[in-house]
Amino acid sequence: MTTQICIQDPDYQASVSLHEALNAAGEGATSAAGAYAFVSKSGVDLLMGAPSFSEMLGRNPVQLIVGMDAITNEAAIDALQALQRRHQGLQITAFIHDKKGTIFHPKVCWFRNDHGGVVVAGSGNLTVGGLRKNREVFSVAKVDAEEINSIEQNWQAWIESNRENLYPLDSDIVSQRAKLNNIRKALFLDDVEGANVGEGKQLQEVQLFDAADTVAAEELEDWSFDSDAYFLVAEIPKSGKRWKQANFSLQTFENFFGGVRGDNSKRLVLRAIYDSGASGNLEDRPCVTVASDNFRVELEAASGLDYPEEGRPIGVFVRVSVRMFAYYLSMPGAPSYEDLAHWLDQNADAGRNVRRVISSVNRSPLVIKATPLARFLKV
Repeated sequence: MTTQICIQDPDYQASVSLHEALNAAGEGATSAAGAYAFVSKSGVDLLMGAPSFSEMLGRNPVQLIVGMDAITNEAAIDALQALQRRHQGLQITAFIHDKKGTIFHPKVCWFRNDHGGVVVAGSGNLTVGGLRKNREVFSVAKVDAEEINSIEQNWQAWIESNRENLYPLDSDIVSQRAKLNNIRKALFLDDVEGANVGEGKQLQEVQLFDAADTVAAEELEDWSFDSDAYFLVAEIPKSGKRWKQANFSLQTFENFFGGVRGDNSKRLVLRAIYDSGASGNLEDRPCVTVASDNFRVELEAASGLDYPEEGRPIGVFVRVSVRMFAYYLSMPGAPSYEDLAHWLDQNADAGRNVRRVISSVNRSPLVIKATPLARFLKV
């Protein structure tokens, strides 16, 4: 067995995210199983949008157990049920117990492959925070065939011993617990993880919301950033008919986007924010350079748009965490366009054909305030 200890930290450029580690571990897997204490809809969308997971779910048996003591709400259960309906080999059950003074708290996933398997275990849950934004530590262990057999046998024995605690996602008790987790805290509990499900959540300490409200609140938290966050303002040149593939230099690829040349396990996660305030889909992109050493990334926000006859589109990319960005695409004529073009006039190096400037929110707050990204700025 070989084991690697990985550190996920939004301020550590060499960070390895749990999302990337799980995606890499799933490549070539023939089966998998995992258990996580807390799950969010956005966490499900993020992980299951990874290419290796999509491929694995489409052809192999996967078993997932989710905890209901906190966080895992109606939106999360709906997302898991939709996923289960699409993939016959995916079996998801909820772990529910009434034992006081203890909670369901695992964060582990193991994968079987032709060489043995991979085990990923650590502190991160299946939420955007656990997968990308939080400071987490986890291990990635590569095991041989004998070891993965032992792991699976032990896993199945544990499953059998807890049959009375495992419930289908469409059970009434799962629905009740999910509704209980549709909360936004008005006063922060001293010990969220130590609170008993039935007694620890006092009504005077929480405000109840419906599923749609909790999804909106989660999105705002997942993609929020502080005033010290770095951003890139970049003109996007026309590149044939596929201008939505924005080209960046190797230096920008490594120093801003967090890519590592030659390491294709790194993945970029983006989300477009539009002038209307609406958010786009999660965009999971590989961090791969091409032969010219340029980095190309496809932008969903550019899909279906003609390249302007005058002026260049301007993209604003805010670093939410390492290799995780909220972005806004400003087209000529948009309310923000003149402000962004003027800022580039003042801050871009003279003589550059394509203008690109990296700054931070606290140094250049007017850039963010000119765009719909401002609603994600923590104040």
